[in-house]
Amino acid sequence: MTTTFSPSTKPKHIMISYAWTETQDLAYEVAEQLKNENIPIWMDIRNGLGGHINDGMAEAVENSAAVCFFMTPKYQSSKSCRKELEYAEKLEIPLIPCRCRVDFKPSGWLGIISAGLLWYDFRDLSDKPVNNTMNKLIKYIQMNIFKTTPTVFPDLEGRTSPIIFRNRHQFRTIEKQSITNQDETTFSKMNQLNNEISSLYNPDFNNEQNGHRFTSSDDLIGTKQMLMPLEGYETEPIVSLEKSIESLVDLFNDDIHRYVYIAKQNTRTPKDSLTSDESAAIQLYSMQWPNIDDSLYIRLNRALRGVNRQVIIPWFSYLKLFLTALFKLLSCHKTIWRGVKGDLSNQYNKDQDIIWWGVSSCAISVSVIEQFIGQTGTRTIFSIEAINAKFIREHAYFKEEDEIILPPGTYLKVIDKIQPARDLTIIHLKEIIPPFPLVASPFNNDDNNQQEQSQTNSSYSNQQREIRSESIVKNIINQLGQNIDETQITSENK
Repeated sequence: MTTTFSPSTKPKHIMISYAWTETQDLAYEVAEQLKNENIPIWMDIRNGLGGHINDGMAEAVENSAAVCFFMTPKYQSSKSCRKELEYAEKLEIPLIPCRCRVDFKPSGWLGIISAGLLWYDFRDLSDKPVNNTMNKLIKYIQMNIFKTTPTVFPDLEGRTSPIIFRNRHQFRTIEKQSITNQDETTFSKMNQLNNEISSLYNPDFNNEQNGHRFTSSDDLIGTKQMLMPLEGYETEPIVSLEKSIESLVDLFNDDIHRYVYIAKQNTRTPKDSLTSDESAAIQLYSMQWPNIDDSLYIRLNRALRGVNRQVIIPWFSYLKLFLTALFKLLSCHKTIWRGVKGDLSNQYNKDQDIIWWGVSSCAISVSVIEQFIGQTGTRTIFSIEAINAKFIREHAYFKEEDEIILPPGTYLKVIDKIQPARDLTIIHLKEIIPPFPLVASPFNNDDNNQQEQSQTNSSYSNQQREIRSESIVKNIINQLGQNIDETQITSENK
């Protein structure tokens, strides 16, 4: 007998799902903060189950707009937690995972359910405050679950009142002890690698997009961690765009087929010696979907920046087509621009080496960036001396934007930071050659193409030596077209 789910007429809430003995304090604090922002929540110790426990759990799940769950070992071993989360997944209710222990990564059934989801970091690492994570969670629920105007703006540092909020569970000591007990030789090699590559930025999985591709903050904010190189996709055969996205349908539902059709129709006579499928792969990337967070470029970059490289496997076939197309395009040695609302100056220090693991969309001029981030308010603009930039105007959906792409795994050095105005920071970056390939060439087992790529890399090294590390202050001020008193400019070079 088949049971049909009939949703209740009760107002939808955010269900808080947790293990009583491990994260009750943390879960309760999160619930209180959500409630303070007028977000309806359901939590067993607040609302009660009433009657039979299974009936109460079922009703709580069925009336959920989303389920926010806190992943711990006891949560994973709890039969009740598993039942309510799997029931929510069956009803296709959005799931919001939260990590709260440094020594635990979900596996088994919990690993499967949480794989690929946007998660929020409530782990207490090095006593870092979790204020910003809470604000990100609030903003995500308001904008993506209830479709309302956000009341917090985590991307704008200093614009919100601080939340007195901490993860009081001191499980981080377990991780420190496990590291201490590791083999000394292995640990020494890890330290040596960390010293050679000082600070390689990998954006956290829980950073939300900041609007347009040119102004996304996802790959600009991160944790200090070196990721494994991106490889394995290069062994995939070249197939049609329709075939390449078959493994992605579960992530996008059938909507992706409509966008593939549009992209193919628009690229029937491609330029730059690309095939129709290669050109369409670029156009599919450049499309912004009605719900921005559903856009392919958002989800692809989220996977590229993930610590768990298994998450990128479903993208291999599309990546093969997309990166083959990018690598065929001529590289541009040019200053290009990115920007974001908010102050990211504390994330970028002079002489620091960083990696942008995602595909980075840039503009040919700072005036284009200003169209998206404005000329007032707290802003950070990136001036990038690129040696591997790719013009995609002829293949992009929005041709008027003159979009330029930096491939995934772009290796950059911070040359300088300037502050030409109180609310504006400009960060000068230079693309350099990484100590080893961060992304495998898509031309697998093709000697001619590999030789061509090797020659290209050699030319990059020559170009790198030719680029002068000169002051960019006057050039930037001229491009900004702003009346800025140069005596107010502060620079790390001084």
